[in-house]
Amino acid sequence: MTSAYALARKGHCVTVVDSASAPAEAGASFGNGAQLSYSYTDALASPSLIADLPKYILGLDPAFRLRIGFSPEFWIWALAFLANASAKKFEANTTAVLKLAMESRRELAELSSRVDFDHRTAGKLHLYSNPESLRRATVLSGLKNKYGAQQAVLTPEEAVDREPALAGYQQPFVGALWSPFDEAGDSRRFCQNLRFLLQSEYGVTFRLGTTVQALKTQADKLIAVQTDAGELECGRAVIALGAWSRRIARTAGITVPIWPMQGYSMTIPATAAAPNASITDSSRKLVFCRLGEQLRIAGLADIGMCPGDFRQSRFDRLFQAAKDLFPKAGDYGGKVNEWTGLRPMTPDSQPIVGRSKVEGVYLNCGHGSLGWTLSMGTAVRLAEVMN
Repeated sequence: MTSAYALARKGHCVTVVDSASAPAEAGASFGNGAQLSYSYTDALASPSLIADLPKYILGLDPAFRLRIGFSPEFWIWALAFLANASAKKFEANTTAVLKLAMESRRELAELSSRVDFDHRTAGKLHLYSNPESLRRATVLSGLKNKYGAQQAVLTPEEAVDREPALAGYQQPFVGALWSPFDEAGDSRRFCQNLRFLLQSEYGVTFRLGTTVQALKTQADKLIAVQTDAGELECGRAVIALGAWSRRIARTAGITVPIWPMQGYSMTIPATAAAPNASITDSSRKLVFCRLGEQLRIAGLADIGMCPGDFRQSRFDRLFQAAKDLFPKAGDYGGKVNEWTGLRPMTPDSQPIVGRSKVEGVYLNCGHGSLGWTLSMGTAVRLAEVMN
């Protein structure tokens, strides 16, 4: 949707093809963590993650599961991921995504006055349960602050002063990282309201309920997009299909290093004790984000041979962990909207944006768990390449 906006704004004639009945009715944009995490851009591949690999492989961490299979594609991706886990590459990848996130923040600020999506600048608190993880976060925040993040390390007492709802948090933490620029918003509502703006002001066409099946090329040049409703002849197309980008790109002979990481979320009624700031529990990989009268809780990370199907046992893990941690923040006995989705991970945690090897085919995919955060930044970069 942001690709369509950035391109239409530059005068392109744009058609959006989506298999769902409306934008963001499926995929990661429907039920993500709702956080616009401009300051938390830490690459997934890191020395600390590698040190914990045995624990993940053995299933000893309830929040992170690594399910190893025999797919050659997975092992190619995994080896590239491991190559990005050095301290030097972790820092470089984190910094590169941070710069993009700051670009995205500036661009979304302009659009937020035109599209309603429960947008709030409430800041975010990242909670750390042990001194070593807090120490690493403190060192990294010093680097991020050079690029304008303005993060601050807080004691537990200072964190509660900043967000009084944390007085009801049921697990101790040794410190917190405060990110004042981080925001929150409903990405599904954003996409659906952006659709009306695109149609009314830019003449963008939508082909909903239409599934892209393949790209049709001739002499390494795009000539059409094949869908279940027939061919769409075109000279240029953007693959912005999240975790499904790899499969469609392959039909044109394009290799895209993306592997899905499955996550879960739930949305419940918020209570008066719900936090105003977004909360992320680092060790338990859970986020709490208020959206109007609702509380969005998201987390878990399953990577490897994950089919993407909703697994009740994993969702139950999320539900119970959230209830145990923040029992008064939401009405856990009320209506619970359950969701699972796939985050499109690249080995270096950087999105893939720009031209492909096939003339006319462009890429805007691989945003990992920061698709909502980075969406406007990558859309503008894409439009600059296609102009």
